[in-house]
This record gives sequence, C-alpha cells and structure tokens, in this order.
Amino acid sequence: MTVSRATLADQVAKELIARIERDGLRPGDEIPPEAELAREFDVNRLVIREAVRTLVAREILISSQGRPSRVRIPSARVFAEMLDFRVAQQSLDLDDLLETRRLIESELARRAAERVKQGLVTLDSAQELVDRMAASADDRERFVELDVRFHALIAEASGSTFLQLILTSLESVLLRARRSTYAARERRNEGHDATVTAHGRILHAIQAGEPHEAAAAMEEHLRETQRDVTWDA
Repeated sequence: MTVSRATLADQVAKELIARIERDGLRPGDEIPPEAELAREFDVNRLVIREAVRTLVAREILISSQGRPSRVRIPSARVFAEMLDFRVAQQSLDLDDLLETRRLIESELARRAAERVKQGLVTLDSAQELVDRMAASADDRERFVELDVRFHALIAEASGSTFLQLILTSLESVLLRARRSTYAARERRNEGHDATVTAHGRILHAIQAGEPHEAAAAMEEHLRETQRDVTWDA
C-alpha cells in the first residue's frame, strides 16, 4: 500500500507535537530546520513543509521566512471556527451550547465575586459599561458590543484562564445570540431596560463579594435571554 504524502504530513505533524511536548519547548522556541526534520523522519522536505503548514493553521507554530518555525500559544480561534461551522451546519445543538454558556458564565461570576471578596480584583470600570449600555439601547451594535465587554470583564476578573478560553471560543456564536435577543425584544416593544438591570444586579453581587448571589444573578439573566434566541434574526 502506498502512503500518500498528505497522510505522511499528518503523521509528521503529530510527531512534531509530541517532540514539542517531550522537549519542553516553550512559546518562541524554535523547532529544527526543515532539512534536519526531513532526515530525522526520513521524508522529503515537501512533507515537512506540509506538516508545518498544518501546525501553523492550528496556531501551534509560527512560520518565519528564512528561519525555523517557532512554537506559539494557540488562541481560541481554531476551536471558535469549528463551533461556528457546526452551528451553521446545524450539527451542534444550540440549546446545549447556550446551556454550556450559562454554566460557564455563572461559574465565572461566582469566581469573580470570590476574588473581589479576597481583595484580589475590582470591577470599578464595569459600572461605566452598564451605564453606557443604558445610554446605547437604541443602537443594536453598540449595545451588543458593550454587553460583550461587560461579560469579558467578569471573565477576566474570575482569574480562570481555561474558562476564559472556552468562553472566547464561543464568542462568534454568542454574538449572533446577543443580536437575536436584542431583535426579539424590539419585536415585542419591550425595550432593553431589563437587560441593563440584570447586568447591574450581577455587578452589584460581584462588587459586594457575594459569590452565590453573583452566580444566581448571572444564571437568571442567561435563562431569561436564552428564551429569545432565534437564529434567523
């Protein structure tokens, strides 16, 4: 059986990841040059090039002209693109995704309140975002932008890098959800005071250093907004 070059490139990509882990390479560290890798894996340089391109696309490596590729820290982009594609293809259950968001953000709010209670962080700038949301209720894109920034600020205050990464990977999908809930309230002529009030309630609980109340306020808010999510808005 003849092994295709693409298959060889995939195998080499896996071996390169294993080598990075085994050698303890850190972001910015270089991997060996193409010629050296080709000899090591007993393949031609085109296979190495394809393997490197695969890892660059996955943000595991940075490719530099005229010098060996370097290790990098992958962002949430690759996972985010996969989630967005699956939502578009309707191969991912939206209720499950939004339920996941609710669980994550409730925990982020709880952790943020706990860290405020310990004196590790403050969220003084968050009140300004809430005030600006109230003043921007007639501008959908501005309102949604401020909403995203408010939730991102809480995530940052939580100190949980992993949960932040997951939330960031949901960003493009959640942006559509936020626009959908905004449109649903507009259709019902409800306005957006309830959303602003909910954000204020979440912020108050966090600033008061009340983890249980902060998580409950976040959960109540996201349960309320979830009912308005339609993907044709």
